[in-house]
Amino acid sequence: MVWRFVLESGIVTGRLLVSTGCLVIAVVGTGCGGRPAGFPETAAVTGVITFDEMPLEGATVSFLPDEGRSSVGTTDSAGRYRLKFTGTVSGAVLGMHHVSVSKQAPDPDFKITKEEQEMLENGDFLIPTVDVVPGRYQGRASELTAEVKSGRNSFDFALTSD
Repeated sequence: MVWRFVLESGIVTGRLLVSTGCLVIAVVGTGCGGRPAGFPETAAVTGVITFDEMPLEGATVSFLPDEGRSSVGTTDSAGRYRLKFTGTVSGAVLGMHHVSVSKQAPDPDFKITKEEQEMLENGDFLIPTVDVVPGRYQGRASELTAEVKSGRNSFDFALTSD
């Protein structure tokens, strides 16, 4: 109704309205494009992590280059991960990486007391955790490596407990 009034009153012509609409669509449709200025070139990285031949759900997968920012992803129920360089930039920088896989789980040997249970319910206590994944797969000392190349990259890792 407002647009009809605007058009009929001659404030804005139909041609101007259509031109403006096309311009808005063109700008929104193209977006910013590319990566932000100053960011290194990245490439898409996905893969699957298994642990003792089973998908490893809820693990943190980090690709750690020799220099610069790392990329991180989390595995889903099928063990699949997709790396993010930042909140808005996917992938990992090109080059060699140490691959770190880690997952924490509640310590099965921990027995909670009544007092600790009350503190837990109030948010004043955290249940102790243990590493699910052996240390040889964690951090820069990890025995896992991958070379990220331009284009799409897929790296699957079969981890074992022994």
